[in-house]
Amino acid sequence: MAQWLEKLAHWYDRRQKLKRPWQELRYVALDIESTGLDPKKHQILSIAWMTIHPPVMHYGNAQYHVFAHGQELELGQSPTIHGLTQQDFLHSSEPRQTFGMLSRALNDAVLVCHHKGMDWRFLKYIEAEYATPFKPLAVFDTLAFEKNKLERNPQQPIHGGQLTLSACRKRYNLPDYHAHHALTDTQACAELFLAQCYSNGSVNRPATYLLKKATN
Repeated sequence: MAQWLEKLAHWYDRRQKLKRPWQELRYVALDIESTGLDPKKHQILSIAWMTIHPPVMHYGNAQYHVFAHGQELELGQSPTIHGLTQQDFLHSSEPRQTFGMLSRALNDAVLVCHHKGMDWRFLKYIEAEYATPFKPLAVFDTLAFEKNKLERNPQQPIHGGQLTLSACRKRYNLPDYHAHHALTDTQACAELFLAQCYSNGSVNRPATYLLKKATN
């Protein structure tokens, strides 16, 4: 009974916070680079996150971590993989400690990512593997936001490549960054999130208003 009441209280607290103007909440932009799309088969190479208090992005407190998984990564003929070199893997972070930091960062914040399907899938796997809870208030998917926006114009169907992080940024006149590096993509995602929100005429609207537009 006590556990049920605790969950009810958490649900109510979360609901009340998301009713506040979206600019008053704290956000955490995140990007994960991995060897593949399946967390059961593939490994996380690097992860980065950055706190946002709209309109401010906290570059100085951004976190970036690389994981060598206890062995050297064979790069084959390529000198890099996802922007990482052999030298990068010599400075590997400890996964449990890193994910514990991320868990604390996401507490009482809205997670921001480009393609929730992939990032959230890896986070849920980490949650089970390391017994580290990830409980953001909600998830804002910048890809879903853009997809929903484009779908409002049925006369112009969405074509391949229109929903990449780079393509979405171009529609807001944001600069083009070199992709597939966790920290750079985290910054790019954070900038896109702010551009989407402020260009939507949503100043002082509740967070729930924007979150509905950022869900598949």
